[in-house]
Order: sequence, then structure tokens, then C-alpha cells
Amino acid sequence: MHPWIETVTLAPATTPVTVLPPDPATTVVWRMTPAGDSDVLVAGPRTTAAYHRTKDLPVCVRLRIRPGGVIPLLGTPPDQLVDQVVPLESLCGASATALAEQLVTYRNHPARAADVLSDYLTARVPTYLPERLKLVRTAVADLPGRRVDEAAARLGVSERYLRRVFRQAVGVSPKHFARIARVRRVIGTRHSWADTAAYAGYTDQSHLIADFRALMHVTPNAYATGNVPLSTC
Repeated sequence: MHPWIETVTLAPATTPVTVLPPDPATTVVWRMTPAGDSDVLVAGPRTTAAYHRTKDLPVCVRLRIRPGGVIPLLGTPPDQLVDQVVPLESLCGASATALAEQLVTYRNHPARAADVLSDYLTARVPTYLPERLKLVRTAVADLPGRRVDEAAARLGVSERYLRRVFRQAVGVSPKHFARIARVRRVIGTRHSWADTAAYAGYTDQSHLIADFRALMHVTPNAYATGNVPLSTC
């Protein structure tokens, strides 16, 4: 597993509606249009869901950055990218423009394109993790099921320190991260809402429904039936 890249997705969406749930991660996306245009975008942490009609993209490669990797890879604090999608060239300059042109060569080989994109992003970063990032990643695994003060106590740091380093590394607060993580656990569940609430770490079913609606813009039942609000973009 790569220390800075969490997951790689090689295929464009194939469903009529693209669902973008809230996501605490920053993602780097290379895409091509049917006309042959190529660009590389950076999608920052997404605090609430978005829904739009799926675009016709013959190529779409996504690299999801691990917690703490945004500043080393992109040179920009992730909290400056929250709920934004920006061209990579706005962060990395002309080399990112050249990268988009180079990637066209691999339009029929998305796995190779992902390797080239990953090499570009990780060329200047160390393979080891600073201690504070190890702490953040431990907190990431801990937070969905614990309060922030409990997670801080388990890590042996103050709650204030954890909040500060977590936001710097991830882009959202530990509390909002935990809310997003719980909602993402709910998506796609086949259990009753009461059972799902217990599994996902909610206090009860009403807590689940309220949080789901706040972050997903629809109730769990509406989401499960595909009744979602499409963006006009």
C-alpha cells in the first residue's frame, strides 16, 4: 500500500446519476472528454453530498490521497480546498499542464496513467510518515466510534492539539470527519435503520436520520429509492 495514495479508481462512472457523498479526502482526477481534451483536477474535502447527471468521459482516473498527504503532495493546506474543485496547474504550475498533455498518451492504458500521475505527485515527498501524521491516521481509524476527547485521551495528547493537527492534515475538524465517516457507513446498507444506527455509531435511529439528511440533503429512504436532488451544473 502506498504511504500517500489510498485508492486508485480507473473507470469513469457508468450510472446515469453520479453520487458524490461527503468525503474527508482530497482526490486528484485526470479526465478526458470525447473531444480529446485532457485536464487534471483536484477535488478537496467535500462536507456534504452532491448529485449530478453523469458526464460522458471516456477516461477518468482518480487518486484518493491518504490523510495528511495533501500538503506534501500538493503544497496546499487541505482546508483551503474544502468544497472546491480546482485545476492542478493552479497549485503546481506549468508542470501540471505538461502532465495533462503527457497523460493523453495513456488514454487506452488507465493503469499506466495512474502510475504516471502518482509518480508526479510523489516525486518530491519522503516515503516515511512524520509522527504527527501517524497520530492523525490513528485518529482517523478511531473517530467514527469515539468522541474527540476520548480519541485524544487514547492517543495521549490534548483535545486542542488533536483538533489543530487533524484540521491541518485532513482539512475538516475531527468532529465533522466523524459525522462524514458515519454517514458513509450508512450508504448502501441493507439492514433496518435501527440496526444500521447501532452499527454506524449513532445514538439512535433519529440521530442517524437527522445527520444523514444534513449531509446527504435527502432522507435515508429517499436516497435508497434514488430520489435525489440533481445539480443544474
